[in-house]
Parts: sequence; C-alpha cells; structure tokens
Amino acid sequence: MDQKRKDDDDLEKLLHSMPKRRDTRSKEEVLKRLENDERLSPTPVTSLRKKKRIVPLIVAAAVLLVAMLIPSFMNSLDLGEQIADEASMQEKSKGMPEAASEEAEMEGLSKDASTEFAAEKRGVVRDAIYPADLDGGRILHLGLQDVQSVSIPVSVLLTKEQIEAEGLTDSSTDLELYEAFAGLLDAQALGFKPMQPIDADFTEEGDRLNVLLNDAHEYALSTSEQEVFLHSLMQTFPSYLEIHILDSTGNPAEFDQVGQLEPIRRQGAQSHTPYYVYRQENGQELLSPNFMQQADSFEEALRLMQIAPNDLFDPVIPKELEFTVVVKDGIADVEFNDTVQLDSMEMNEASRLIDALTLTAASFDVQLKLSNVEPLDWNGMNFREALPNVLGPNPVSFIQK
Repeated sequence: MDQKRKDDDDLEKLLHSMPKRRDTRSKEEVLKRLENDERLSPTPVTSLRKKKRIVPLIVAAAVLLVAMLIPSFMNSLDLGEQIADEASMQEKSKGMPEAASEEAEMEGLSKDASTEFAAEKRGVVRDAIYPADLDGGRILHLGLQDVQSVSIPVSVLLTKEQIEAEGLTDSSTDLELYEAFAGLLDAQALGFKPMQPIDADFTEEGDRLNVLLNDAHEYALSTSEQEVFLHSLMQTFPSYLEIHILDSTGNPAEFDQVGQLEPIRRQGAQSHTPYYVYRQENGQELLSPNFMQQADSFEEALRLMQIAPNDLFDPVIPKELEFTVVVKDGIADVEFNDTVQLDSMEMNEASRLIDALTLTAASFDVQLKLSNVEPLDWNGMNFREALPNVLGPNPVSFIQK
C-alpha cells in the first residue's frame, strides 16, 4: 500500500513538473500551416492500416493514464471522508472526554428505561410483578416519597449480577438488600424525592424487624411526617410479620400525637388495603394503597375501589362493572356479571385493573381467580385458573446515583 501511494505521488509530481507550452503564432501563420498540411488534402497520405495502429496506441495511453490516476483520486476522496467524520465526532464530543461522553449516553439510556422491567422485554405490560418476572433476581421493596408528601410503594428489580456484586445471595434477607442498595438508588430519576435512608438502626429476629430510631429523628414533628414514615416503613419491609418501632434504649417509641407506637403486624387491619390509581405531577400513573381506608373484607375493598376516596387517588374499577365475590379455601373468585373483553380496553387500563385486584387480594392473604373474562390467555396470564401470587406493585429498574 505504501509503495502504491509512493508511485501515485511520483506520477503527480511528474505531471506537475512538465513545462507548460504556449502557442505564440499569429492567425495568418496558423491558417497558412493548415493550407499546406497534406493531411487535409483530398487524398489521404496516411494509409488506413497506419491509422488503425495510431488510434489504438492513443487509446491505450489514455486508459493507462486514467488507471494510474484513479487510485490516487479515490484515496483522496476516502481521506476527505475520514477527515470529515473525525471532525464531526470531535464536534459532538467537544469539551467532553470520550469516557465522559459514553457515560452520559449510557446514563440517558438508563434513565429512559427507568420503568422497564423483565416482563416488558417479553411484550408484557404490568403495574405489578409476579414470580415469573424475576428472572433469577430479587425485589428491593421501597416506600418512596412523592412531592405531594405521599409514600408510594415501588418494586426495584435487582439482577442476580447486582446482588452478587454486593456480596449477597438468594438467601439474603430484605433488610440486607435494603442496607446494601437503598442508599445507592437515584429516586429522583424515578420521579420521587431524593431517597433518605430511614434514620434508625435495624435488627432482625426471624420474622420480626426491630427499628431503633436515632434520638435526632424528625418523624414525630407533625402528623403528616408520622404518616409518611409509618407508611414508608410498611411498604419497605412487607415480608416481616411484625415491625417494632423502638427508641434508642430499646423501648417502644412514643410520638406526641399518637403516644406509644404499637407494633405493625402484617396480618392485622393495617394490611387490608384497597389499591387505587395515583397520578404523579409528571403524569405517571402508579398503583398505591390508601392506608387511611382499610376494609373489613376483600369484597368490601373491591367496592371501595370503584369510588375515589379523596383528591389524591382515582378509582381503578369502573363504577358500572358489576361482580360477585366468593372467598373459599384461600381463593377469592371474582365473577363479572357481563363478560369483560380485555382486548377492547386500553392496554394500560386493563393491566392496571388486573394488577390492582391481585395486589388487593394479596393484602387479604387470598389468591385471585377471575371468571367471565376474555380472552382466557392475555398479557402473559391464564384466566382458566387462579392467578399467581403477586410480589409487589410498580416495578422499576435500579438506577444508581
């Protein structure tokens, strides 16, 4: 390649070094020369055979010259394109090192995918997560605070690789997941206030979680602060049967407005909560329980889900949708009076309806069975049998600060 380029360069130099000749003859001299030119006489002097020999030689010489010049011309074009591409790349990354540019691009892609999860990769749209969606990972449950001072439960999906990178395993407890990942989460990228780890120390005793509040905590400053704290605590640690909130001496903590705090028990009335649609200021819709409104039964919870409880939550079940509920042997069979055609509904609306029903059923420790629903196979679910136990609402990807 170097020898070829050298030959091209030598040829160009040779062509440029040739002297430039100028015709200084007058018009009269040129005319006289043409009149005396025997080649213009009626009888050609040069034979046909001689012409045939001269023309091919001229053509061959021209072809040879073109063949020698084309590679040089093409190389010039390639060099020009390469220079233009490099200039374009330098302009895009001007003022930003290459590594920083790549990092910024990956960060943008990560934040754009903040609400994607394993089920969506299979063409499934959901507002809740089920065992088949885990793909070998785990869920980090969190109660994140919205700008309207409401605690919203989210299910942060952690891959197996992320878990192993922190030295954890499949048998690690929810508390261990919380302590390893909660402080790293970029809650603002998910549309919430910055993540503030709970101002407390934790100990585990089997299914009991002890929360030892630090003396400087500010959860008792107002009733709203207390509510957000307690709701966030329940949403962050749903797997524990009991949560005991203690002061730094190990005694039950006392808040001015409510006095001594009772243990939070998962099987108690605190867990019997209907789910509603909560709309954030950015327009994103999530599913959330209304802890201010418990129900005595699963059927009552479904009736409540047809009415907006306040300005913060919207009903998830259409008011005109009629149904009957039969709970037996841990399965709640909800049969609609008229066939519910899921394909005729908006995909997000239909998915949100199903997921809200399964989440509410889980808060009553029953499994959901839906009857008179078509099609029987829809969005990855089989309505011929009871639906799988839901694991958590609002799945999101883990976005690190």
